Amino acid sequence: MNATAQSGALRTAARAARSYLVPIINGKGGVGKTMLTLGLAAHTAKANGRALVWDTDPQGTAHQVTNVLADPGYEVRLDTDPDHIEEIRNLQDIDTVFADCPGSLEADKILARIVKNATFVLIPYDHEFESVLPTIRTAKRVAEMGVPYAAVVTKADPQVGAQHVIEAWETLQAENIPHFRSFVRKYRAWPNSLKAGIPITRYNERYAPKLREDLAAVHTELLLNIGRAGARR
Repeated sequence: MNATAQSGALRTAARAARSYLVPIINGKGGVGKTMLTLGLAAHTAKANGRALVWDTDPQGTAHQVTNVLADPGYEVRLDTDPDHIEEIRNLQDIDTVFADCPGSLEADKILARIVKNATFVLIPYDHEFESVLPTIRTAKRVAEMGVPYAAVVTKADPQVGAQHVIEAWETLQAENIPHFRSFVRKYRAWPNSLKAGIPITRYNERYAPKLREDLAAVHTELLLNIGRAGARR
């Protein structure tokens, strides 16, 4: 089943059940949380799904960025109140809620609440030296909560080739952190699309199609992992 068909099936199921909740978290800033959140939401919309970006970060970056995009295809909500989790998950006609989260599990009580109620957690990891320990701490905290999760390598340098990604996977495997086989490469098409006010799914810069391929692969792997994890949480 391709990504479009999977999203269609997901949308049909959502009519009778609450939305999937997918928090994107890491205790380290700058690893690509917002990029992954908005990219997956935009791809969901492109694949005929209905997505909501729930911006739980008081800085409101995901909310601000979405509001300058021309017809992003998904909805966005800025809300840091953890008491609204069930209300948000039960919104009609929303298949997946992607939650862009603050930088520390310990810094905000909403993070713990969101993770405990999550369907699946994504931990973006850019394989920079200063990101290793925060990523390990984040993964261990999520694992303690008993929620299915995986790391996703982000900002992979295409000029380095596969070696950057392989080394990232080896680092995660050494810490017993599950990870996706898909990853997101670092292209200027992402910030350039935001400057142009055009969602990456419709942006026509040279490397934009490669970034769309990456996001599509992550989206498909996410759906497969949610399916393996069982019914909606």
